[in-house]
Amino acid sequence: MESATARTAGSVPRAWLAGCTAAHRRVEALVQSLTDAAARRASPLEGWTVGHILTHLARNADAHRGMVEAAQRGGISPMYPGGATQRDGAIAAGQGRPAAELVADLKGAHQRLEQAWAALSDELWATGLGQRFTGPATLAEFVFLRWREVEIHTVDLSLPGGPDWDGLSPAYVDREWQETLAHLDERVPEGITLILVPGDRPSHAAGRGDERAVVRATPSRILAWLFGRGGDPSWPPLRPWTR
Repeated sequence: MESATARTAGSVPRAWLAGCTAAHRRVEALVQSLTDAAARRASPLEGWTVGHILTHLARNADAHRGMVEAAQRGGISPMYPGGATQRDGAIAAGQGRPAAELVADLKGAHQRLEQAWAALSDELWATGLGQRFTGPATLAEFVFLRWREVEIHTVDLSLPGGPDWDGLSPAYVDREWQETLAHLDERVPEGITLILVPGDRPSHAAGRGDERAVVRATPSRILAWLFGRGGDPSWPPLRPWTR
């Protein structure tokens, strides 16, 4: 008979942990020699500089760690206990720091989060919860959400030597493709059937309309468009995210 330990050990998201940890090291290497001038540069995200993005990544790591530590105490914590006000206020307060301080903060936040993950029991990986703005998720699911943040915002930094959208981790793209397409129907405007043609994997249809709209690009470029970061002007506008 399979033991309870064996069952819960299978709940540890080892591939996601490995992918996210690799993404942590990648962004750290990218910003290792960041200058103060580069930290003040505008990013592709409206109103955000490189300093905003790095501060967000650090505070987001702390938010994930907070949920892990709450679960270890037997509780369920919101990702940001102070809501959007806390999240936005922390980013605004930290974005103007010197580059060296931004980088050290990011590395420290990564280290603390990875240590918290390493201390989790198999049972908490199986049953522990945290609270998103949109509702509860397991600690395992939050690992993928953190991985997403780091992959996407590493591209958003737009720093020399950094990745573009086609430079996303293939493992991340494969998982994100499944996750994002599972919720795409609700974003397709009424009257349209959206056909995604990625070329390296089967096409995917979303929506239920009579009008067909074909989006043909690499998976990572399609994901960029779905995340509101570019795309062909001929592609249809989508409804906002609801989750």
